[in-house]
Amino acid sequence: MERRRYLRLSGAALAAAVAGCGQGDGEPTPSPTSTEAMATTEPLETSEPEDTPTPDATPTTTPDPDATPTETSTPTATPTPSPTPRQAAQVVDVADGALAFAPDSFEVSRGETVVWVWHSSGHNVVPDSTPSGSDFSGTPGGEGDRYDEGYEFSHTLEVAGEYEYYCNPHRSAGMVGSFTVTETG
Repeated sequence: MERRRYLRLSGAALAAAVAGCGQGDGEPTPSPTSTEAMATTEPLETSEPEDTPTPDATPTTTPDPDATPTETSTPTATPTPSPTPRQAAQVVDVADGALAFAPDSFEVSRGETVVWVWHSSGHNVVPDSTPSGSDFSGTPGGEGDRYDEGYEFSHTLEVAGEYEYYCNPHRSAGMVGSFTVTETG
Protein backbone atom coordinates (compact mmCIF):
# COMPACT_ATOMS: atom_id res chain seq x y z
CA MET A 1 0.00 0.00 0.00
CA GLU A 2 2.88 2.41 0.71
CA ARG A 3 4.24 1.71 -2.77
CA ARG A 4 0.96 2.77 -4.40
CA ARG A 5 0.86 5.93 -2.32
CA TYR A 6 4.45 6.75 -3.29
CA LEU A 7 3.71 6.14 -6.98
CA ARG A 8 0.64 8.41 -6.86
CA LEU A 9 2.59 11.19 -5.17
CA SER A 10 5.45 10.80 -7.65
CA GLY A 11 3.03 10.81 -10.58
CA ALA A 12 1.33 13.97 -9.31
CA ALA A 13 4.70 15.70 -8.87
CA LEU A 14 5.77 14.65 -12.38
CA ALA A 15 2.48 15.84 -13.88
CA ALA A 16 2.84 19.22 -12.15
CA ALA A 17 6.42 19.57 -13.37
CA VAL A 18 5.54 18.66 -16.96
CA ALA A 19 2.54 21.01 -16.96
CA GLY A 20 4.86 23.90 -16.15
CA CYS A 21 7.32 23.16 -19.00
CA GLY A 22 7.33 25.42 -21.99
CA GLN A 23 5.68 28.42 -20.38
CA GLY A 24 8.56 30.50 -21.68
CA ASP A 25 8.80 32.94 -18.81
CA GLY A 26 12.18 31.62 -17.72
CA GLU A 27 11.00 30.99 -14.16
CA PRO A 28 11.11 27.43 -12.83
CA THR A 29 7.74 25.93 -12.05
CA PRO A 30 7.47 25.05 -8.36
CA SER A 31 6.84 21.39 -7.58
CA PRO A 32 3.86 20.63 -5.37
CA THR A 33 4.56 19.68 -1.78
CA SER A 34 3.48 16.24 -0.67
CA THR A 35 0.35 17.68 0.96
CA GLU A 36 -0.55 19.51 -2.27
CA ALA A 37 0.00 16.32 -4.25
CA MET A 38 -2.21 14.38 -1.86
CA ALA A 39 -4.94 16.99 -2.19
CA THR A 40 -5.01 16.61 -5.97
CA THR A 41 -4.94 12.80 -6.19
CA GLU A 42 -7.69 10.26 -5.74
CA PRO A 43 -8.32 8.93 -2.23
CA LEU A 44 -6.08 6.03 -1.29
CA GLU A 45 -7.58 2.58 -1.41
CA THR A 46 -7.51 1.08 2.05
CA SER A 47 -9.36 -2.16 1.46
CA GLU A 48 -6.39 -4.02 0.06
CA PRO A 49 -4.51 -6.12 2.58
CA GLU A 50 -0.87 -5.26 3.05
CA ASP A 51 0.40 -8.80 2.62
CA THR A 52 -0.98 -9.28 -0.90
CA PRO A 53 1.76 -10.80 -3.03
CA THR A 54 2.91 -8.67 -5.92
CA PRO A 55 2.94 -10.45 -9.27
CA ASP A 56 6.21 -10.58 -11.15
CA ALA A 57 6.46 -7.39 -13.11
CA THR A 58 9.03 -5.46 -15.01
CA PRO A 59 10.73 -3.07 -12.64
CA THR A 60 9.71 0.53 -13.19
CA THR A 61 11.74 3.64 -12.61
CA THR A 62 10.07 6.12 -10.34
CA PRO A 63 10.82 9.75 -11.11
CA ASP A 64 12.54 11.73 -8.39
CA PRO A 65 9.94 14.16 -7.02
CA ASP A 66 12.74 16.47 -5.84
CA ALA A 67 14.33 16.71 -9.29
CA THR A 68 14.24 20.11 -10.91
CA PRO A 69 12.80 20.03 -14.42
CA THR A 70 15.15 21.35 -17.06
CA GLU A 71 13.93 23.83 -19.62
CA THR A 72 15.25 23.93 -23.15
CA SER A 73 15.04 27.05 -25.19
CA THR A 74 15.64 27.96 -28.77
CA PRO A 75 18.23 30.68 -29.15
CA THR A 76 17.05 33.80 -30.95
CA ALA A 77 19.16 36.11 -32.99
CA THR A 78 19.81 39.34 -31.16
CA PRO A 79 22.00 42.25 -31.94
CA THR A 80 25.34 42.04 -30.20
CA PRO A 81 26.86 45.38 -29.36
CA SER A 82 30.59 45.70 -28.93
CA PRO A 83 31.61 43.76 -25.79
CA THR A 84 34.40 46.17 -24.92
CA PRO A 85 33.86 49.64 -23.57
CA ARG A 86 34.58 52.28 -26.14
CA GLN A 87 36.31 55.62 -25.77
CA ALA A 88 34.65 57.78 -28.39
CA ALA A 89 34.77 61.50 -28.88
CA GLN A 90 31.58 61.22 -30.95
CA VAL A 91 28.86 58.57 -31.30
CA VAL A 92 26.75 58.70 -34.46
CA ASP A 93 23.37 56.94 -34.49
CA VAL A 94 22.72 55.17 -37.79
CA ALA A 95 19.02 55.18 -38.72
CA ASP A 96 17.59 55.67 -35.24
CA GLY A 97 13.94 56.13 -36.28
CA ALA A 98 14.71 57.77 -39.64
CA LEU A 99 16.94 57.28 -42.65
CA ALA A 100 19.58 59.61 -41.24
CA PHE A 101 22.83 59.86 -39.34
CA ALA A 102 22.44 61.65 -36.01
CA PRO A 103 24.12 63.99 -35.73
CA ASP A 104 24.49 64.53 -39.44
CA SER A 105 27.51 66.79 -38.91
CA PHE A 106 30.00 67.22 -36.06
CA GLU A 107 33.55 68.18 -35.20
CA VAL A 108 36.30 66.13 -33.52
CA SER A 109 39.99 66.69 -32.86
CA ARG A 110 42.76 64.84 -34.64
CA GLY A 111 43.45 61.49 -32.92
CA GLU A 112 39.89 61.11 -31.59
CA THR A 113 37.61 58.18 -32.32
CA VAL A 114 34.14 58.27 -33.85
CA VAL A 115 31.74 55.32 -33.38
CA TRP A 116 28.75 54.73 -35.65
CA VAL A 117 26.02 52.58 -34.02
CA TRP A 118 23.33 50.86 -36.12
CA HIS A 119 19.75 51.12 -34.85
CA SER A 120 18.21 49.34 -37.85
CA SER A 121 19.44 47.00 -40.55
CA GLY A 122 20.64 47.49 -44.13
CA HIS A 123 23.01 50.44 -43.79
CA ASN A 124 26.66 51.27 -44.38
CA VAL A 125 29.09 54.22 -44.20
CA VAL A 126 30.79 55.13 -47.47
CA PRO A 127 33.16 58.11 -47.75
CA ASP A 128 32.26 60.66 -50.43
CA SER A 129 35.22 62.96 -49.88
CA THR A 130 38.18 62.86 -47.49
CA PRO A 131 41.32 64.96 -47.04
CA SER A 132 44.49 63.88 -48.77
CA GLY A 133 46.39 61.30 -46.74
CA SER A 134 43.34 60.10 -44.78
CA ASP A 135 42.84 56.37 -44.28
CA PHE A 136 39.08 56.71 -43.62
CA SER A 137 37.45 54.15 -45.92
CA GLY A 138 34.07 53.68 -44.21
CA THR A 139 32.60 50.35 -43.21
CA PRO A 140 34.40 47.22 -44.38
CA GLY A 141 33.45 45.91 -47.81
CA GLY A 142 32.62 49.15 -49.56
CA GLU A 143 29.33 50.26 -51.08
CA GLY A 144 27.79 46.81 -51.47
CA ASP A 145 28.09 45.52 -47.89
CA ARG A 146 25.29 46.41 -45.47
CA TYR A 147 25.19 45.94 -41.73
CA ASP A 148 22.44 45.01 -39.29
CA GLU A 149 21.01 46.53 -36.15
CA GLY A 150 23.50 46.39 -33.28
CA TYR A 151 26.55 46.70 -35.51
CA GLU A 152 29.20 49.24 -34.50
CA PHE A 153 31.90 50.76 -36.66
CA SER A 154 34.65 52.91 -35.16
CA HIS A 155 37.49 54.84 -36.66
CA THR A 156 40.24 56.98 -35.14
CA LEU A 157 40.83 60.02 -37.32
CA GLU A 158 44.44 61.13 -37.75
CA VAL A 159 44.19 63.60 -40.64
CA ALA A 160 42.63 67.03 -40.15
CA GLY A 161 40.12 68.25 -42.71
CA GLU A 162 36.57 67.96 -44.02
CA TYR A 163 34.94 64.53 -44.46
CA GLU A 164 31.67 63.70 -46.21
CA TYR A 165 30.01 60.29 -46.23
CA TYR A 166 26.71 58.56 -47.03
CA CYS A 167 24.72 55.33 -46.66
CA ASN A 168 24.82 53.78 -50.13
CA PRO A 169 21.35 52.13 -50.09
CA HIS A 170 19.71 55.31 -48.75
CA ARG A 171 21.75 58.11 -50.29
CA SER A 172 18.85 59.15 -52.54
CA ALA A 173 16.68 59.43 -49.41
CA GLY A 174 19.15 61.96 -47.99
CA MET A 175 21.08 59.69 -45.63
CA VAL A 176 24.33 61.67 -45.72
CA GLY A 177 26.69 63.04 -43.11
CA SER A 178 29.81 65.10 -42.66
CA PHE A 179 32.38 65.95 -40.02
CA THR A 180 35.43 68.09 -39.51
CA VAL A 181 38.65 66.91 -37.92
CA THR A 182 40.58 69.77 -36.34
CA GLU A 183 44.16 69.94 -35.17
CA THR A 184 44.40 69.14 -31.46
CA GLY A 185 44.40 72.28 -29.52
